[in-house]
Amino acid sequence: MSGRARAAAGSSGSSEDRLRTLLAANRSVVSELTLPAVLRRIVEAARDVAGARFAALGVVGPDGHLEQFIHSGMDEAAVERVGSLPTGGGILGVLIEEPLPIRLHRIADDARSVGFPEGHPTMQGFLGVPVRCRGEVFGNLYLADRVDGSDFTDDDEDLVVALAANAGVAIENARLYEESRRRQEWLRASADITRDLLRPGLGSDVLVRIADAVLRLADADVVTLDFPEIGTTGGGANVAGDAAGDGTDLYAVRLVVEVARGPGADDFIGTAYAADGSLAGVAMRERRAVVTGPSPDGTASLTAVAGRGPCGPAMACPLAGEAGVRGAVVMARQAGGPAFTRAEVEMAEQLANHAAVALELADGRADEERIAVLEDRQRIARDLHDHVIQRIFATGLSLEAVRGRAIEPTVQETLSRAVDDLDGTIRRIRSAIFELQVHPASRDARAVLLEVVASASAALGFEPALRLQGPVATALEPALLHDVTAVLREALTNVVKHSKCSAVDIRVTVSADLVTVQVSDDGPQADPDTSRRRRTSPTIVGGQSGLANLASRARARHGDCTLTTNETSTVLTWTARLSDGTNR
Repeated sequence: MSGRARAAAGSSGSSEDRLRTLLAANRSVVSELTLPAVLRRIVEAARDVAGARFAALGVVGPDGHLEQFIHSGMDEAAVERVGSLPTGGGILGVLIEEPLPIRLHRIADDARSVGFPEGHPTMQGFLGVPVRCRGEVFGNLYLADRVDGSDFTDDDEDLVVALAANAGVAIENARLYEESRRRQEWLRASADITRDLLRPGLGSDVLVRIADAVLRLADADVVTLDFPEIGTTGGGANVAGDAAGDGTDLYAVRLVVEVARGPGADDFIGTAYAADGSLAGVAMRERRAVVTGPSPDGTASLTAVAGRGPCGPAMACPLAGEAGVRGAVVMARQAGGPAFTRAEVEMAEQLANHAAVALELADGRADEERIAVLEDRQRIARDLHDHVIQRIFATGLSLEAVRGRAIEPTVQETLSRAVDDLDGTIRRIRSAIFELQVHPASRDARAVLLEVVASASAALGFEPALRLQGPVATALEPALLHDVTAVLREALTNVVKHSKCSAVDIRVTVSADLVTVQVSDDGPQADPDTSRRRRTSPTIVGGQSGLANLASRARARHGDCTLTTNETSTVLTWTARLSDGTNR
């Protein structure tokens, strides 16, 4: 005889049979380790023990309403007729407010009952018992209608209460197992990220791997990696704010989304927003994980993803290392999604810290490689100067001496050409020596522009072509470089958002008194009104405030900004005067 059949015997069944049913139910509950399976077993076991026709387990959420409702006894057709599952009103809500067992002869006769929704099966008898886990109410067991038609008895209540106590232990074990498993996954992902960062040749792909790992492990709907916009801190690379002791006001920093993962997250890439009042900004300033939701520190009002809000539950973790805070990892769930648990916050913060340290180690290794290259260049330059040039110069002097003693004009002419060729060779070698000995700081502008272009490659699906003409490395002082970088970033963001293209060509040209940034692609603008304009001032392009900002930057530097587009291509041209002390 099955457990349900024995329980259905009601008062005619022996106590020994009912205890056996309870023991079997307890064994069934504790045999599972995953939480969803444990909850399902608890519902089925309670239905067996009490001999009930219907059983359900309501899981109480942080807001005091039911966030899960696992039921048994209703077929699929009945579930479809009922529609949405209950959230904890009426009799179900009484157990939430007063977690004590409730037994009713007839549900409809209780003043606290609010009735059943249309299509819901008729239910008479009721037994409700809270399920506690570590002293806190995890949820409630709801039982309705004994299969033999009688009322629930004291024995039924005692058996279900005993089952609920065992269920609380099983739920805690399942939670600990799940948390342990998730921690192992977070640690494994952290180790993989560290290993990837220390492997040569990966570049910006590592940031994408970090975002993908957080997206999967945090069960988030969108993840972004936000970094300070170049040139906005006014005090070097350290953006940790007062927490780092450098006096920098982090709330003056604008943050830029460099990596975004998740459905529809591509629209966030390249978005710049103010750190002030944002989830990422607070996390970076306070060097700790910050979670949205009702809390004394007011984080519920903070904007989350790319400065936009409100959204569902969100969390930001700073990328904090020994050298300061590099940026932040921001993750968010859709509205109505479950809040981030304390364990998830701790694990995400640990992964972010490991990733930040690994980034620093990768930077240190890259610096060592650059230093090794520079030292090698210095050695080559020194050898060229001390050995090659001197020998060529000595050979030239010997030929000069021979030419003076030559009698035939043809011999003298040949020797003169040879001496001239040697002089030209010496000049070329000296130019090569100068290029080898250029100070690393003078190449910062090139490196910054290359990084901006590389950051757009993931969103475009290909790498834009970048051409630098003129003394780009030496002519772009920091303030002007900041403007050029902003122009290039905004232009590439517009290409990603508005243009369906297969190639992007970028030219940064420095002439005697002008710097020109030209970004062209082989796709038209998405706005049909814009695509009909041949040459447009960005300040009047409808809805394109980013282009208006570019025009404002150009005017501030006595330059111009134009957008030329047709059916097959779009070209943005931005110019500015080089700094001469009068244009700032």
